[in-house]
Amino acid sequence: MADHHDDHHHHDHVHGPGCGHDHSHDEDDHTLSVQIANQIINVANSRLESGLPPEVIAAGMRHAAANFSAFVAQHMDPEALTDGRLIEEFDHMLGYYAQVHGGQGQAQQSPTGLHDLVNQVKDEF
Repeated sequence: MADHHDDHHHHDHVHGPGCGHDHSHDEDDHTLSVQIANQIINVANSRLESGLPPEVIAAGMRHAAANFSAFVAQHMDPEALTDGRLIEEFDHMLGYYAQVHGGQGQAQQSPTGLHDLVNQVKDEF
């Protein structure tokens, strides 16, 4: 069963005393994000136990993540959609979890491939 690992942070600098940044808000957001991720994973695991195919569950989760992420970005940070930050973040997380779940590393996927996937989802709806 899948589980979200709490030891992965998406920060571009070294944490620690004297780094010059107040991380209390970032850490609170990360903790809450992990809790939400674990709740969603629990739903996915329940659906898996009820007999749904894992690839169908994963596709549904990707769809939901894309839908809600686009909604939030559109209302709070529209540039995140156009400058590729959301795609880059998802690609980074996917590579990380591929390794966590026993992968040998993430194969380099071209940005075109990711954009094709995003466009395919858009075209479905």
